[in-house]
Amino acid sequence: MVLTPLFLALFAFQDPVSTAQDPANPTESPVLTDQAEQQAAPAPAADSGPRTLSLRVEDVVRLVLEHSPAVRQAHLRTLASEGSITEASGIFDPVLFGELTYSYSERENAGGFFSGGVSNTHIRSWQGQQGIRQTLLTGGTLSVSLNETYTEDNQPTRFFGFNPQSDVAFSASFSQPLLRGGWYTSTTSGIRQAELNYESQIATLRQTAQEDLQRAVDAYWDLAFALEDLEVKEFSLRLGEELKDVTEAKFRVGTAAEVEVVQTEADIAARRDALITARNLVEVRRDALRALIFRLEEIQDWELSLLPVSEPPPPDTVDLRWTEALEVARQFRPELRNGRILLEQARLGWEVARKNLLPKLDFTGTVNSSATREQLPEAYSPTFDFTAAGYSVGLVMEIPLGNRTFTGAERRSRLEYFLAHRSLRDQEHAIAGEVRDAVRTVNYLAERVRITLRAREVAERQLEAEQRRLKEGASTNFQVLQFQEDLVVALSNEKNAQLEYAKALTRLNTVQGLNWDGSSPQLPELEDYTPSDSPLE
Repeated sequence: MVLTPLFLALFAFQDPVSTAQDPANPTESPVLTDQAEQQAAPAPAADSGPRTLSLRVEDVVRLVLEHSPAVRQAHLRTLASEGSITEASGIFDPVLFGELTYSYSERENAGGFFSGGVSNTHIRSWQGQQGIRQTLLTGGTLSVSLNETYTEDNQPTRFFGFNPQSDVAFSASFSQPLLRGGWYTSTTSGIRQAELNYESQIATLRQTAQEDLQRAVDAYWDLAFALEDLEVKEFSLRLGEELKDVTEAKFRVGTAAEVEVVQTEADIAARRDALITARNLVEVRRDALRALIFRLEEIQDWELSLLPVSEPPPPDTVDLRWTEALEVARQFRPELRNGRILLEQARLGWEVARKNLLPKLDFTGTVNSSATREQLPEAYSPTFDFTAAGYSVGLVMEIPLGNRTFTGAERRSRLEYFLAHRSLRDQEHAIAGEVRDAVRTVNYLAERVRITLRAREVAERQLEAEQRRLKEGASTNFQVLQFQEDLVVALSNEKNAQLEYAKALTRLNTVQGLNWDGSSPQLPELEDYTPSDSPLE
């Protein structure tokens, strides 16, 4: 901190008459609290006022990853998209099916020899079917089923054979698309799209985390600057009050005009206005940071007084070519990864759409065997011995006239692929601009930190010299006030340059797709973000 030694030096040059003070109104000691002393001081007790929470940049990063609403939502969307992969894979799960039906019917007989002497025929029937069906990776469908029918009626058996009668039929069928809808690409496109969507959500999660971290780090250094600027404004007010005391003392002994007293009072009023504005800005910055790092579910979260304790990094020119940084960005930027995933999704959709332009041509084949006996157990053996078997093979063709549905789908998917390719190239160009700007900004701010340091040192010497001239009667209050304001502006510019440089360093890392500290990005475990209870409960 430069304020304390400067103020003490300036105070040493005050006119001796200003030290004659009323014992009932002692002057406040012009010593500012150094940030290191604030950091070392223990937090106040809960009943002595608002609690102070000292924060490092690392603490802010950890809290953002734990509490950021946007990051947590992105994690949940990623988990949901992971479930869609399992859902899409279910197309290849075998399906067991079964059916059991009882039916009763009654009809009149026409009479005659074959009526068996029965006027009405009563038929009771039990039908059962069971089997398994599965879709294959080739797009074909394999189905195996067994059908049983048990029928009894009131007709005499001497005329109508078995009564009751049991029929058992075994059937195995296979269907394979040869053109449209067939083979590996078409059948697995849904699974591949789900996998790509999951990878896209991971990239979006990375992007969301990086954006929130950048905002939080920026808010951290903004709060640090607001606190530093508040100290500068307090220092400015103390300088003005000290000059006012000197001027009033001179006025009382007749060595200063009344207009000089009024002049200092007007300047003090302006500096008090700047001070309350700075205090308000501190609270605004605290709320901005608080909203990024806390869940704010407890009222105590709003009452914490946040205090940044990390020191800004020293100003060093970055020895990094923007082309090298761009290569890193191409590897790690989640937006580019997401763009490549969207391009692959579009390519896959176009490939499937092109296959769908072909006519439908399916191969079908069936093998069956059946048997009829009086009781069901008696019919199973001849059925599976294939004593009465058959088979069939065939081709099924469909050619839609005009084929506008699939033609339009192919054109749409083709243009979506071109659009994804164009979007990816535009995104790379935009990121190249961001990288160039980030490298340039870091180097510019590093130089600005050094220049503002020099400007502050010059402003200190100017004010000290003018204070001596005022003591000797060779200067006026107006000139001293002007040099005080110049020093205040120089102090504020120096702090602003230091903290803007810290923000620029973080941005240089994030525009390359790295973590805020320059390390390679690593995602938290997704399982840590699974809700503990159902939102429907």
